[in-house]
Parts: sequence; C-alpha cells; structure tokens
Amino acid sequence: MAVIILSWVYMVLICALTGVGMLGLFRKKRFSMTIYVVAGIVGITVYAQFFSIFAKIGMWAHVVLVVMALVSGYCNRSTVWQLWQSCKPILFSWEGFFYICFVLLIAFFTSRGEFHTDTNIYHAAAIRIYEEYGLVKGIGNLQLHYAYNSSYLAFASVFSLKWLLGSSLHATTGFLETVMCLYAFHGLRAFRQHADHVTDMMRVGILIYTLVNVTRSMSPATDYATMFLALFIVTAWCENFFEKGSDFTVYCLLTAAAVFAATLKFSCSLLILIGLYPVCRLVRERKWKEIGIFLSCGCVVLCPFLVRNYLISGWLLYPFEGIDLFQVPWKIPVEYLVHDADQIKVWGRCLYDVDKVDMPAGQWLPIWWEHQFRYEKMFLGGVVLGTALQLLMAGMRLYRKQRLRPQLAVLHLAIWGNIFVWFLMAPFIRYGLAFLISVVMIAAGDYLSERKQGLCSIVAGSLVFCILVSLSPYWDQYVTDAGVFIKHNLREPYYIEQKDYDRGSMDSCEINGNTVYFSTGEEINSYHVFPGTCYKPMLERSTLMGDRIEDGFRAK
Repeated sequence: MAVIILSWVYMVLICALTGVGMLGLFRKKRFSMTIYVVAGIVGITVYAQFFSIFAKIGMWAHVVLVVMALVSGYCNRSTVWQLWQSCKPILFSWEGFFYICFVLLIAFFTSRGEFHTDTNIYHAAAIRIYEEYGLVKGIGNLQLHYAYNSSYLAFASVFSLKWLLGSSLHATTGFLETVMCLYAFHGLRAFRQHADHVTDMMRVGILIYTLVNVTRSMSPATDYATMFLALFIVTAWCENFFEKGSDFTVYCLLTAAAVFAATLKFSCSLLILIGLYPVCRLVRERKWKEIGIFLSCGCVVLCPFLVRNYLISGWLLYPFEGIDLFQVPWKIPVEYLVHDADQIKVWGRCLYDVDKVDMPAGQWLPIWWEHQFRYEKMFLGGVVLGTALQLLMAGMRLYRKQRLRPQLAVLHLAIWGNIFVWFLMAPFIRYGLAFLISVVMIAAGDYLSERKQGLCSIVAGSLVFCILVSLSPYWDQYVTDAGVFIKHNLREPYYIEQKDYDRGSMDSCEINGNTVYFSTGEEINSYHVFPGTCYKPMLERSTLMGDRIEDGFRAK
C-alpha cells in the first residue's frame, strides 16, 4: 500500500504538470485540477505510444517524460501556483481528511486481490513487451490479443517502473479510480446549491462504477480505463453545460478526449459523436483556425495508435476487416482476424461457439438473457425504465415548449450509439457499463431537476421508484463483494509492497535460436517471462521473420 500511495503522488504530479503544459495553449483559460490530470494522462499515453515505436519504455523514456513535465511546470508556474493555492485549503480540512481516508481505502484494494482474467491472458504480457522492446512487429501473430493494442497499456507501462523497483507496479487502475472518485465527491459537495442535478447523478454513476470494479483495482484492465474515461467525458460534458456556463473550449477538449477513448478500446469509438456540436458550431462561425487546431489535436492522439496497429498486426484497425490497406509480411491472415472477431461476438452473446456467429438476434437473445445473473437482469430492467423516464421527461419539455438543447442532444446520440454497437457486437455488460449507467443517471438527474407537478410528474416519480428497486440488487451485490474482500484480505502482507502478477505454468521452445514461452494448462500468459503466448496453437502457426525477436513475427 505504501509504495502504491507514493506512486500515486508521483503520478498525479507528473500528469498534472504535463496537463498544464498541454492546456497552456489556451493561456487565458483556467481549468479544474481533474481536467489538467486527465489531459496529462492523454498526453503521457500518446507520448508513450510514439516512444514505443522506436524504443522500449524504460528508464530513458521516463527521464524524457520527467524533464518535459518539469519544463512544462516551470513555463506555466503561475498556473501551477494557482492550482496549489486552490487545492491547499481542501487538503488541510475535514474534506481533505475524508479524501485521504478514501485514498487509503482504494490503495488497500489496489495492493491485493485477484487479477482480471484478461490481465493474465494478455494485459500483463503486453505491458512487459512495452518494457522490453517497445514494439515487436507482427506480435499479434504470436497471440491475437496483442493486436487489440489498447493505448491504456502504454500508460500502464510508463508507471510500471520495473526498471527502477525491480518488480512491476500495476497501480494505474486504482489511480484512475481515485482521481475519478475525488472528482465526483468534490462536485457532490454542492448538491443542494445546484439548480440541475444531471451532473450530480452522473457523479454518483462514477461512484457506482468504482464499486463494481473495486475488488480488481490492481488489474491494468483496458475495460476499466475505457469506462472510467467515458463516464468522465459524459459527466464533464454535463458539468460544463449545467454548471460551468457552457465553455466552448471545454466541449472541444472533451471531443479530443473522446478520440482518445477510442484508442483505449475501439468499441467506445462512437463517443466521438459528441464532437458534432463543436464542429457544427465552428463551421457555422467559420473559425477555420480553431478547426485546424482541434483537428490536429485529434490526429496527434490517433496517429500513434494507428501506426502501432499497422506494425503490430498489419491492419489499420484490428479486428476489423472492412479496411484492408496493407500487404506486408507480418500481416495477420484475414481468416485469423475474422475468427477472432467472430469469437468476440459469440462470447459476448454467451453462445461460446464461433459457428453460431450468424444466429439471428431472436434466437441468441433468450440465450444471452438466461446467462445473466439476477442482479444484472434487474440492472438492465432499470436501464429500460431509465429510457422510459428519459422519453417522458423529453415529452414534458416539448409540451412546455422548452428550447432544444443541442449540447445534450449530441450527448444522448453518442451514448445510445455506443449502446447500439455494444448490443449488436458483444453485449458483455462490462463492455458497455458506462453507457448503461449514464442512461439511468441522466434520467434520474432530469427528474430531480424538473418541477414536480401534474400527472406526468406522478408517473415520473413512479418510474424513479421502480428504478431504485431495480438497481438495489446490483449495488447490494458489489457492496457485499467489497465487504467480503476486505474481510478475507486484511491479513494479506501487502501493506508496504503490492502483490505481484500471477505466475503461470509456462514451457518454452526455440525459434531461430530465440526462446519463446507458452502456457501449459492455465490461461496465464506470465508477465515474468517474455515473449510468450497463452495459446500454443497460435505459437505453432507463427514464426520469426529474422534471427531476433525484434525482427518480428509472421504467420507460417
């Protein structure tokens, strides 16, 4: 725990200083601490992806990052000083004491427990590849999961600090949880003063999502990072509209953050639809310079992700066969890509058989529904009720002839666009949980913000009550899980250092004189040996393109 907390202090300093430098382009603007930290996370991740194309993420990558952060802080020292002056009174207060206690609690969860299944399959191993090679051409041939190329693993590799500590930290998910929850708690302080409560309920949504995943806080799982960022973008968008005077620059920055979210997990890509509002407004006002600036920001964020996709898999977007631009030796064969994409679909639909990928929705939907736990079914029922409540509240606004709010219209379009894609492609609840939570929270916030009068308000109140009943088993499940976790892990010896990655049973073989590892029985692609694969059949159908691992892999 102690090492984790120290690493978080270091991370928040580096991220904040980096974010201050990035947003220093808007010299007349002042942003919240959370926006600076999130901007820093984006900047550091993009930097790590660029750096990994040429070299490994080790000591020198970190030295360059620290120098850039310090230069950024010095050049923007007035902003840094103002941030400190705004944070200091909070830190040395009862509110600050509560935050410190909360940080200790999340550090407890981040120091021990179980890893997400996918962390053992490929997250940890992919981070090790960042640390040892930066990038290995065609590594997706060795194990297809590497080709998913979530940019979050680049961020996790930066703060792994194995080169310094001798063992790898995996504290970035707990760091994101802490940052997002403190952002939510700080905003909820003024609940009674807010005329509109949509943002407040989205802040509650962040806390609910944290509760769902808190027992696996030490896993650098790409799902968690994606959903946290999506929730932050939706919440900050609402905050800007309802509480901050609709600052147009913030809308543009959040659009760039939505582009970044797509690099964390491409299934989140339709969040970029929020950009319709700033784009349309800039075009209408003919602000071509601003359009160029923000378009460049999006390109800079997206560019290293696409380059790495090409180098790792030979595809621009893996596993999507619709864009087939390259014919290179390390390209993953299309039949492997299609099989992988189909496997994602059938697992999401709880069919577990690739031959059933074309099963009509009317047939797979009952199977999928039966595989959900009772509390998940109740939660999905709450989402349906939340949808009905949103439609009712929209109807009430139309009846009262209230003005259309385009900022919120594009937000709803983005949320429902992602839900639609999630449901058709791979409806594991964890893949779309941020957007499902957003539906319920925005609906509840709408209800709390409207005048309570007339028959429609009675119906709306009844829907809210039913939503609360539907969601009760969901958060009760995870409150219980958290309590049991604390009880079972209090005596675990991780109060100084963090629990290490799991060690799987691995065997090895030689390819062109190089040792390559594979799992023997368990689905654990061990972080502790490299390069490796969880699946021996994938290794058997691959080979090296040269005499070194750095030369890359290709299909046989």
